[in-house]
Amino acid sequence: PYAETWHSVTFRFGTDTVEQVGVRTFGAGSLIYTKPSLKISFDHFVAGQEWRGLEQIKLDNSSQDYGFLNETIGTAILRRANIPAARTGYARVQVNGSAAGFFVLLEPIDDVYLRRWFDSDAGNLYGTADGRYAQGLNPIPVDGPLDWFTPQTKVETDGSDIVAITEIVANGTDDELIAALDIDQFSRMSVTRSVFGGIDTMSADGNNYFLYNQGGYWSIIAWDLDADLGYPWYFATALTVDPRAPWLTSPWAVNPVTGAPYTDPVLSRALAMGLDTDALVAELLSGAGDWQTIDDEIVAASSLIRDDVYADVLGYGPAFDARRHDLRLFVHTRISQLLGRDAAPCPAPPPGTLVAGDLSPTGTVGWGSLLVDSTNWGPGITVGGEHYCTGIFAHSPSDVQIVIPEGASVFSAGVGLQDWAQQCGDGATFSVVQNGATLWQSSTLRNYDAAVATGEIAVSAGPLHLMVAANAEYSCDTAAWVDVAVR
Repeated sequence: PYAETWHSVTFRFGTDTVEQVGVRTFGAGSLIYTKPSLKISFDHFVAGQEWRGLEQIKLDNSSQDYGFLNETIGTAILRRANIPAARTGYARVQVNGSAAGFFVLLEPIDDVYLRRWFDSDAGNLYGTADGRYAQGLNPIPVDGPLDWFTPQTKVETDGSDIVAITEIVANGTDDELIAALDIDQFSRMSVTRSVFGGIDTMSADGNNYFLYNQGGYWSIIAWDLDADLGYPWYFATALTVDPRAPWLTSPWAVNPVTGAPYTDPVLSRALAMGLDTDALVAELLSGAGDWQTIDDEIVAASSLIRDDVYADVLGYGPAFDARRHDLRLFVHTRISQLLGRDAAPCPAPPPGTLVAGDLSPTGTVGWGSLLVDSTNWGPGITVGGEHYCTGIFAHSPSDVQIVIPEGASVFSAGVGLQDWAQQCGDGATFSVVQNGATLWQSSTLRNYDAAVATGEIAVSAGPLHLMVAANAEYSCDTAAWVDVAVR
């Protein structure tokens, strides 16, 4: 598969059959022997041949996205914001009758795509050359533009137009830049991908985009969202991406050829021209990036594909479950962080009910701080992918005391471990204790387990202890008592 050689095949989908279809592998870090990503070209061997109006489709193995969700969720946000991005789907693939895996189906950025988004495919389309990211539209050598950018369509080009636009970005007047480049679209894509944690994008490290020159006017097209949306291993980093300078956060913002640090010159010019990133963020979060819309999409997509991911040759099933919970946690945390409040609707408790914050919680915590109605990641608490508006958050082991007031006799809560696998322990056990007697105790709970309800527990006025025992000598488990209520 590493040769990326074209092969002629027969393509079948349902009752559709297309002969002499080209197929080859594609990818860089994602290209793996056991399940390579596949590019299917209907017109590679037969000029003008299409299937359902498409010249090509791509089958992404999702080897770098355990959740199989980033492309689906991320591109949907971009398209809702009217930012050019591929359509997606999912595919079960067989080769010669044998299962080859479950893939993310991607719409290629090609002539068909250009006609759909821009009404014309007559312009020059470029992608970054292999290993030549972190250049963006910074100046490039006049004698080697195609060393940095690769033409993507059959339109003949020597790359001189790329050299010209980099010169305008670097030294042109504001009017010249506005006339040559869709600076609003570039800015919107930068801000949108930054809001949702993009660290491998045009604005963050000069990677994962296409450039389209339509009659001397340049547009940008998003591509490859694997490292957006709280990419695994970069969750905390993704929460700190600044839409005004995303390159300061990306771990890859260094040109691999020159060794120079990367800065996006287009975003820098936009900011100098008065770009109001706060206004763009507010517009995004009230529209295309609304939390409830995205969360519903994650839940729906996860339900659709879970069985297929578990059956896939990569064996990512358990990692998929963790990733879908983490994705929900990241999206809620990031949006809440930028809004300055809880993104989820938080209804008022029923009359006569006291919640955690009303009960004077105090106590000892294994490490970190005792927090009420928040966690290290932001407002609210997320357990098993579900968001809770109120509760008490305390790393185990812990002993949190609350005070049951006179006249109250019933306690209830849910218990669980905050998502985002701080898994250096072996789970935790929760207990409700009063006057030395254990009124309720959970079984061992681990990260990503759903919250467990205590049910209604009869209590008396006075101190009540909410205790968490770590099931190891030392635990990083992040214990939470959610929806705490006393009446």
